[in-house]
Amino acid sequence: MTLPAAIARRLRVAAAALVCGCAALNASAEDITPYLQTPTANSIWVSWKTAEGDASIVEYGVDGEPLDRTASGATQTLASNYRLHGVQLTGLQPETLYTYRVRTGSQVSPVFRFRTQPTAARKSGHFRILVTGDHQLRNDDRHTPLLQAAKAKIESLTGLPLEESVQLMLNNGDQVDVGTLDHYEFVHMKPSAVVSGNLAIMTALGNHETYYDPGLVNWRAHNFYDQISYKGIAAAADETYYAHQVGRVLLVYLNSESGFSAQAEWLRKVVAAANTDPDVDWVISVVHRPYQAEQYVGDISQWFRDTAMPILAGTRKHVLNIGAHHHLYARGQTRDWPIYHIISGGTAWDQFWGQSTERDMDDVQKTIANWTWQLIEFDLDAGSMKVSTYAEGHPKLGFAYNSRLIDEFERRLDAAAPEKPELNGAASGATVTLPQSFSLSPFMSTSGMAMNSTQFQISRDAAFSSTVVDLIRDVENLYGDTGSPDYEPVDIHAGVDIETYTVQQYGLNNGSYYIRARHRDANAEWSSWSDARSFKVEGSADGDPALRMAKKVWAPNEPVTVEYLNGRSKAKDWVAIYRKGQTPGSATPSIKWAYVSGVSGQMAFTGLAAGVEYYAAFLTDDSYVEIAPRLAFYVGNMPELAVNKTQFNVGERPTFNWSGAPAGSKDWIGVYRVGQTPGGIGSTTWAYTPTESGTVTLGALNKGYYYAAFFINDAYFEISDRVPFAVGSEIASVSLVNTALASGERLDIRFSDGPATAKDYIGVFRKGAVPGIDLLVNYYYVDGRASGSLSPLEALPDGEYFLALYINDSYTEVSNRVEFTVGAGNTPEPDPRALGVTLNLIRTGDALEVTWSGMPGNAKDWLGIYRSTQTPGSSSPSVQWRYAGGAAGTASFSGLAVGEYYVAFLLNDGYEEAATRVPFSVRKRGDINGDGIINVADRDTQRAALGSCDGDARYQPLADFDNDHCITQADYKLWYALFVKQ
Repeated sequence: MTLPAAIARRLRVAAAALVCGCAALNASAEDITPYLQTPTANSIWVSWKTAEGDASIVEYGVDGEPLDRTASGATQTLASNYRLHGVQLTGLQPETLYTYRVRTGSQVSPVFRFRTQPTAARKSGHFRILVTGDHQLRNDDRHTPLLQAAKAKIESLTGLPLEESVQLMLNNGDQVDVGTLDHYEFVHMKPSAVVSGNLAIMTALGNHETYYDPGLVNWRAHNFYDQISYKGIAAAADETYYAHQVGRVLLVYLNSESGFSAQAEWLRKVVAAANTDPDVDWVISVVHRPYQAEQYVGDISQWFRDTAMPILAGTRKHVLNIGAHHHLYARGQTRDWPIYHIISGGTAWDQFWGQSTERDMDDVQKTIANWTWQLIEFDLDAGSMKVSTYAEGHPKLGFAYNSRLIDEFERRLDAAAPEKPELNGAASGATVTLPQSFSLSPFMSTSGMAMNSTQFQISRDAAFSSTVVDLIRDVENLYGDTGSPDYEPVDIHAGVDIETYTVQQYGLNNGSYYIRARHRDANAEWSSWSDARSFKVEGSADGDPALRMAKKVWAPNEPVTVEYLNGRSKAKDWVAIYRKGQTPGSATPSIKWAYVSGVSGQMAFTGLAAGVEYYAAFLTDDSYVEIAPRLAFYVGNMPELAVNKTQFNVGERPTFNWSGAPAGSKDWIGVYRVGQTPGGIGSTTWAYTPTESGTVTLGALNKGYYYAAFFINDAYFEISDRVPFAVGSEIASVSLVNTALASGERLDIRFSDGPATAKDYIGVFRKGAVPGIDLLVNYYYVDGRASGSLSPLEALPDGEYFLALYINDSYTEVSNRVEFTVGAGNTPEPDPRALGVTLNLIRTGDALEVTWSGMPGNAKDWLGIYRSTQTPGSSSPSVQWRYAGGAAGTASFSGLAVGEYYVAFLLNDGYEEAATRVPFSVRKRGDINGDGIINVADRDTQRAALGSCDGDARYQPLADFDNDHCITQADYKLWYALFVKQ
């Protein structure tokens, strides 16, 4: 039985800090659907959830034979009504169909069937993977119809049941909106039930799995990944990244949220092993935050892009990366490696064109704002992988597409690259005036693959180390859509000759250049570069001289590379390195120097002393005349800076640790508000750091978002990464110009002092809603700004609402709430018959306070307390009861034992119920986390809530023993007294 939505909301409020947020009572046997995972050729894990019962039994047999085998496993009691069962079936035969059912006491599931995985020895036939993910919506189940459509389409294409045609399903993260048990049951497991009893599902960690799940307790409980290893390389201890081989495919699941240093080392080992493994032909990586995105620009995993992808590119077997986080479909190719990358964004929060910061990226070929799934098919005989993407709907149109094929691409092992092209245009060495066109000879390939892309590069030097044009274009470039009413993708390369590049007038400054170009085919393979041509531009503009560096902190003994641009074309222009404070001149020789070679280029300087701040200068004609702004940098180790926690109370003093510092007497740590630039404004608080490592506690801070950085030499040169943290709650401010809007009037929103993270948004809810549980009416991203204004184009329907600022795609509220009405409002009239309780979750020894109103007022109307499994009647007496004594009133019930109950209002000494039942739970006093015992787990929950008050995300009502609505040391002492007495 599922609780009514309003009751589920009240339960969520009463247990806001619990890891669970359970909204279900006993599940009937027919509701049990197994969830298959971690499959191999010889084993598979079967998991399922029940509300009660500890037995974990799987009855199974080879398909077509009796269920004559039995396997048992373990049960995790995650909450009083949430038992998660896990059984591993072992000793299975490869590529064999089995039938099975699961049993917990008298609760028995229907019979399902699955097929085991092939071994690596199988090198022929087909191997298929279904890809979905990012479905996360709690109150708008779009994932179920998407999976139903995918299942139907695949079975139609193959003529086989899903478990016979597809080997595996993978999910790329955000399969919950918050990591509570309620969401794991109703957002993750329940929608997946369309396939989860027949097809094993493997998942990657998304950012939403980390919300409301301290220590990823629920993530680790639901995913049986701890035993996974590849070539002896084990999964992460917290099960957030792992490598899983199925057949001849190695799937590498990565964590885009944390653990980057250790994860990179782990990944290097996996890639090195896979590269030499004769039993692995294909490597596919799965990570939640994507490699690249054309909407919400910058909201990607920079770690994956800069660190993980280059490691994966160490083997040519890595052919595909699958990401999510953006709720749409996108496909592209890495610039230099034969690797495809896609975004499979599922059916989560609506994302469409015109909603965010957008930019056409040359390593993204298609972005289509559709709800999609993918079928990856390997033809082992042909050595090919084909990825087909099917769309089911659009955020503006709903489920309108019926498995429309919107994209398909292929990757073949060992296919020949395109032939080297010739470059046509101005003769090599020619002097040209702009515009000037260059073109490639026609695309040619012996592999039979079509042309997909071209790349033109123009550089100041023959080695192409100083490119001024680096242009990749694809035969089609889907970017944007047609808008209402059809929202069809638009190919902005339609009619573009990508084999020709024209340098427009003033497109290059005067000077000498080199140009080359190449083809790429639909197999993501580049041809060799064409022979380069040199040319000289005259009659154009001269650019401003400048210096450029890739970074401003260089490690000891690392060559310092300086790029110079737009020089004066004089043979003795030069670049020099000086210490900070020096002035170029004959009396002050430079530390290092070199003449330039051409108008633009780069040079590397070695042998610079560590622990010193320098600057580079661009000087002309053997003189000390500087022709470009100086470029400051530092040589030395980058200090590591950390703060003792990331969330502080107002007035609390933050403590910082540092190590690996230069130990200068005037080096210092400074704290600034987010959005402030050091030097342009003074720090909020600071301290000198004259030692290599140490700890310092700085002054108390007011409410706000801050960052700390490490500076040197009593100045504002930062040599560390910035460390962000927050002080207080409801830090940001939001307001409305008008809080009483006419029907159809647009919102005019102001906000300030926000955290300025990528996906902060203004969320709008109906009055009385609970964020994270109740439906989000609308949301407006603020594009990473700390302050600003919004005026959404679409008006809201008439009604009563509130809005607030929420941080980074979560339901963590970081501002005040603003209530407002549209039109006359639509607050419903109160139910004339109302029955309620003050709290839905109480402790033993506490009284249950019951209220009622609008009742008939019969002399013998009565209130009854029943166990959740009871039905009122003469054969099932109430636990406690009393006459109501009036049409409205209050009553108190005490002495209730631990358990699940409901209160009912019954008429005239009979069993006719006059109002909706109100459920409630009684938990043992001191048992804060609901596992039935008082132990250190409750202590940890109590400690985690210390310093919070009612309304804070960390507040835990069952930890508030003195009922003052705040969790303090006094509450901890009361809990501890219960702990030691048991």
